[in-house]
Amino acid sequence: MGWFGLGGGDAAKIERLKKRATNPFGQAVDRQVAMKSLYGVGTPEALEALMERFSVAAAVSITDHDEKRQVYEWLLEAGDRAVLPIERFVATHDGVYWPLRALKEIAGIERAVDALLIALDRAGTVEIRVNEQRAQLVSNLRDFQHPKVLERLRGLCRDPNDDVRIMAVDGVVTYGEAEALPILVERMLDPDEGHRMKGILYEQLLEHGWSLTPWQAEIEEKGILPGHYRIGPGGKLMRAG
Repeated sequence: MGWFGLGGGDAAKIERLKKRATNPFGQAVDRQVAMKSLYGVGTPEALEALMERFSVAAAVSITDHDEKRQVYEWLLEAGDRAVLPIERFVATHDGVYWPLRALKEIAGIERAVDALLIALDRAGTVEIRVNEQRAQLVSNLRDFQHPKVLERLRGLCRDPNDDVRIMAVDGVVTYGEAEALPILVERMLDPDEGHRMKGILYEQLLEHGWSLTPWQAEIEEKGILPGHYRIGPGGKLMRAG
């Protein structure tokens, strides 16, 4: 029967291997042998089961990273066979950094971006953990510089969920002043925007030194800046004192 007690069909075999491969408290060697066996099976179902390793964190962070990196490299080796399993995994899971990276390498940035945006659309229709999953997916959006991503991030900067909104603004900032500054100011001037987001906006403006001159009169008239910030020379936000 073998060390893993294989038998009873591929589905049962894959399930047993998956449980061993995703046990964060088990011996590293047990996980790694199970992972290698799943890769050896090589079916789409086995590759999906193998990717479940991305969903758990082993107790030893270095080992955890190495094992996830190994799964990523196996996905690259699988090539086109891994594309559909990756897309299915991304559509239903939070921890999609490594799978998306593999998809980008195998099939190109366009397909990886489309998979991520589809997953984000689906996440909004799920009742359980909607905002948590969406926040994780938006976090991954920030790693892809693409016109479709920028368009989605712009909209997400007005999302009702604080975490989603914060990550979206952080992502837009990576596109530079012309894209990001009007959105940062919009969020500053929104009377319904929360203190947490505004604190992040102010720190972004301090870090980048972008000029608020076109909006300075409105900002000062509305008195939205806390007392420990002021607009200084050149319209740049400064700490007061």
